[in-house]
Amino acid sequence: MKRSFITAFILFSCFALSLGAAPQIKFESTELDFGEIEAGKVVDLEFKFENTGDEVLVIKNIAASCGCTTTKLEKKEYQPGEKGTIPVKFYSQGYNGRVLKTITVATNDKENVYTRLRITGKVNLTNFAALEIIGGDRIDFKEVMMGQDYSETVKLKNSGTIDLRLVEVTHSPDVYPIFKKKVLKPDEESEVRIVFTPMQIGRFATFIKLRSNAYKQRLVIIKVSAVVK
Repeated sequence: MKRSFITAFILFSCFALSLGAAPQIKFESTELDFGEIEAGKVVDLEFKFENTGDEVLVIKNIAASCGCTTTKLEKKEYQPGEKGTIPVKFYSQGYNGRVLKTITVATNDKENVYTRLRITGKVNLTNFAALEIIGGDRIDFKEVMMGQDYSETVKLKNSGTIDLRLVEVTHSPDVYPIFKKKVLKPDEESEVRIVFTPMQIGRFATFIKLRSNAYKQRLVIIKVSAVVK
């Protein structure tokens, strides 16, 4: 009888312990600050963690916000007491000012299924080109006659600190942009004449696409519309 009681007690204790066993992810820090950097630099960071639980920790998924990538982990399972790292790259091209990026880590830690990691810092943009369309990005020729030539002008400006270069121009056969310049110096303005020769009766709408080396908005679109009679 006594032996049966001891056996039952041991089995119950083991069962209770097994119910309490669980993995637990603990990060050395959930936020890293890379300080101040020049735009264009790639920053390498590492989030260090440990499985402080008493069961195998499984990293199920890692999702990074725009501008960040996570290097593939060497493995996804970590034994109790085992340490690991999540390597992260931040690409600062196109950023200016304070930056906040997040990485979400999903694990089998029931108490902390999703852990949100944060990357902060400041990006200094000193050498850049910026394209502005002065007066708006829409041209409405209103009512026009088919087969005749019409023209309007738009003004471009480089509000950056280095030369702005137009590297690609896309348009329909009905519309033809004529540029005085395709390279604008810092703070320089230049006119573009938009020549329109309607070829079909009815409502007309098309786009002129300007691709440049502007740091943020590399593609600028001008809408052209008319009613052709």
